[in-house]
Amino acid sequence: MKFLLDENTSKLTAKFLTQLGHTVLRVKEINPGMEDYQVLELAVKKQAIIITLDKDYGELIFKESRSHNGVIFLRLENQSQDNTINTLRWLLSISSDKKLVNKFVTVTEKDGRLKVRFDKITG
Repeated sequence: MKFLLDENTSKLTAKFLTQLGHTVLRVKEINPGMEDYQVLELAVKKQAIIITLDKDYGELIFKESRSHNGVIFLRLENQSQDNTINTLRWLLSISSDKKLVNKFVTVTEKDGRLKVRFDKITG
């Protein structure tokens, strides 16, 4: 799979995903400070799924009907690098590529427990 990491995700997250055999692009390395809609456009162009801690992508996709290739939105109480990586490890272990592409995936952490929701959005 190909992922585009939003600026709020760490270099260690990129390294983790690369070690799993995924292609990883990072906004911080491509064009720091890009607007969220530009990140969405880049992800579509590169056929990449965005990984973010930023809820604004939901608004762009659900309210503005912006095109996307998929978004993984991590709503984590603990946003440490280790917890982000462990959450992605868990998500990837329970999800096939088909479950992630063209979906808005929300992973919510509450009281140390993870819950995932897959929303298919066309556009």
